[in-house]
Amino acid sequence: MMRRSAFACPAAALAAIGLSAMLCLTGSPALAAGPGVSSGHGAVALSPVQAQSYSCMKPGVPVCMEDNATFVSADRMTVCQSEVKEYVDRTMAYLKCLNDENISTGRELTRNVDRFNCRLAGQRACN
Repeated sequence: MMRRSAFACPAAALAAIGLSAMLCLTGSPALAAGPGVSSGHGAVALSPVQAQSYSCMKPGVPVCMEDNATFVSADRMTVCQSEVKEYVDRTMAYLKCLNDENISTGRELTRNVDRFNCRLAGQRACN
């Protein structure tokens, strides 16, 4: 394993190419190889899906959109329109949740890398 001194982790760049943030911490490509791949040093990388928080729930598409009978009756179209509006609202809330989670996760990653770098530099009061 290659030791690195304090460095800035390009979290956004790593995420964009699907690599684990653990690569920032160790410099070991083995950790970015895939889910559950151990470096032999006690660390295990998780895939983005495994590491994902499940607090944001993606809404399902209204069933009425797939039903041909929906579009032959004014009453059914009105009901479906209401369901679609609700779907749009839930999807917008889901997208906001993902954005908020993305921002929070980025901040958490930065804090943890900074804390690791602080400890790597031999400092004791690392938050």
